[in-house]
Amino acid sequence: MYYLAIFLIVYGVFLLIGMLLQFPFLYNNMKSKAMIKMMGKRGFQIMLFVMAIAFIAIGILILP
Repeated sequence: MYYLAIFLIVYGVFLLIGMLLQFPFLYNNMKSKAMIKMMGKRGFQIMLFVMAIAFIAIGILILP
């Protein structure tokens, strides 16, 4: 569980940084474009933020 917790925390931080710097590979792939078309760019950023905070929180909670 330790490795999963570390992975979740690192992935959550990566999502936050990717959202703030708007990495092209997060915004220009096919699935992301479909999500942006459905909910708008602002909604997609909010979804990324919520997912990042959730991953970080779950990672912290399962750390031994």
